[in-house]
Amino acid sequence: MSVVPLIGTVINGFDVIGIDMPIGLPVDRPRRSDIEARQYLRPRGSTVFPAPPRACIGATEYAQACALARRATGKAISIQAWNIVPKIVELDACVSPGHEHRVAEMHPECSFLMMNVGVALTSKHVSLGREQRSALVRQYFDVTPTAPRGARLDDVLDAYALLWSAERFAREEHRTFPAGDPDRDGRGLLMRIVV
Repeated sequence: MSVVPLIGTVINGFDVIGIDMPIGLPVDRPRRSDIEARQYLRPRGSTVFPAPPRACIGATEYAQACALARRATGKAISIQAWNIVPKIVELDACVSPGHEHRVAEMHPECSFLMMNVGVALTSKHVSLGREQRSALVRQYFDVTPTAPRGARLDDVLDAYALLWSAERFAREEHRTFPAGDPDRDGRGLLMRIVV
């Protein structure tokens, strides 16, 4: 599904929206939000991969994106970042600084760690990790998460984690990476991760 019509519809239909994709793209250095979120998640910080620099959004292939990123920041982008660049481009076209009180970037692993009062969780790619996250969903939402046909359980769990953070954001009880005032990108978008 294309992000553009979805976000356009959703922005007007909900008070708060949490999105597990980068909002706000750096020019020449890593985003402080990514760095602080990685530090918060240690030793599992690699689950937050750096947002690609804005220079990459015009690339048509991975090698070109890496070359543009190296020119801008001195480092190539990861294949994970490249795989979501088309969706980042669509999202970037939909959000504006005027949406920042209702639309926020969130990261499910940061949410789960905070839900678990800072106690590290096992990887969601193993059964124990999925069981730990399911227990947190049951604790906070009083439901047993299941995956509908065609969906993966870890994606459903991630959606609940973002819902948890979105509710905190709506109540203004959230934490933000980076701490203090976040930077803005060239379009004026806040570069932050809300938990």
